[in-house]
Amino acid sequence: MTSSSSQHDTQTLDALTGGAFSAPTSGERSARLREWLATDPSVESMQEVFREMSTRDKGAAKALREKLDELRRAKAQDALAQEWAHKGEALRDAPRINLADAMAWQRDAAKAGAPLSREPLSTLKIQLAERVKGIEDLQHRAQVQREASMMMAQRIEMLSTKPWEEAQSQRDTLAADLQRLQADAQTLTSDTNWACVDARFPPMLQASGQQLTAVWEAFDAALKHTVLAASDPALDLPAVPAWADQLRAARTGITAAPAPVKPRIDPAQRAQAQASVQAVLTVLEQELAQGHGKASAGAAAAVRQALREQGRWLDEKFEHHAQGVLAAASELEGWQRWRADQIRQDLVTRAEALFKKVVEKVPATGPAKPGGDKTPSQDTAVPEASVASDAAEVTAPTADQPEHTALKEAGETAVTADASDVSSAAPAAQVPTTPTKERITWVPAMGGRK
Repeated sequence: MTSSSSQHDTQTLDALTGGAFSAPTSGERSARLREWLATDPSVESMQEVFREMSTRDKGAAKALREKLDELRRAKAQDALAQEWAHKGEALRDAPRINLADAMAWQRDAAKAGAPLSREPLSTLKIQLAERVKGIEDLQHRAQVQREASMMMAQRIEMLSTKPWEEAQSQRDTLAADLQRLQADAQTLTSDTNWACVDARFPPMLQASGQQLTAVWEAFDAALKHTVLAASDPALDLPAVPAWADQLRAARTGITAAPAPVKPRIDPAQRAQAQASVQAVLTVLEQELAQGHGKASAGAAAAVRQALREQGRWLDEKFEHHAQGVLAAASELEGWQRWRADQIRQDLVTRAEALFKKVVEKVPATGPAKPGGDKTPSQDTAVPEASVASDAAEVTAPTADQPEHTALKEAGETAVTADASDVSSAAPAAQVPTTPTKERITWVPAMGGRK
């Protein structure tokens, strides 16, 4: 039953494909399948024919496999296009978008493989680029508006230093320019993309507008008061110094004293003074270029003396240059002195590291005592020796001397010896301890090779 149904399916598919299954050769089967694919059959029919043909002739089924792969890729592309179209439409229609996200949409879509050259992505790409360009243009216009407001405020401040009649003649022009700037600022803030600009632009534009409004209101109030005070002397003078001086002069008839003019200096005298200073200044500059510390100190002293003598004849530019060269010389001199101290301290530290300190205790030297250099032990040694010799003489009596006489003399000699022993021992107990002091010796920290 299965074989009959498979045979029936094959006959049906053969009839569907125009005899592709009954063709005798592989080339004829491929040709008939291409003719059938040109009729744009359904995907289900192609899958069924491919499944059956791939078991019979893989070469003829190759055209079917390529067609199915192409349809699969097209379907994946359509899915990607639909996905990125939704993301692009969300960015395009959002009331507030981030410029970075809008600019990254095209890059991320191309990285994902979305067909940007096909609809609807090609149209969305153009629309998002136009919106990004509009936001960037709005930010640029905000910067221009801020600069225009600042220049307008400076213009008003400069006009307040002119005569009040000139300021009054230009008031209407200033008022018209101010209204135009305020209208431009209102146009910027009412734009649909104003909510998408960078966060720093709205407060910046608002601050510049408020500053311009404050300057204009103060200028207009002062000008109105000046006009009234010019016609009514009882009114106070305006707060603008230039206009107040003008009205004061008009009321009293006394003009302000002109600023003192600096006396004119003879060009020949100035050239001579500049030449004399330039001579010593050139020497100082050469010494500084070569780094000579001692020579630069003397040259700097010469320049200072020349400036004290010729300074009043020099122009400000040349004097400023000379002061700058002197400052450089002072820096060089201070640096060299500091560097010399550093090198000296480093040498001392290295020298101390080569030796170590040894502390010794030695007897303290004092003034000589009367009686020579004999010590108490030497003084007591002489009586002992004499006593011993006397005793020896006594203990060896002669044959002619009687025995009892010899014994008597020996006893007296022993008593005398005991007394001299006691008298000699007493001074020895009274000898004081010899005082000592510390002596510091520097020895090499490292010895020779072991």
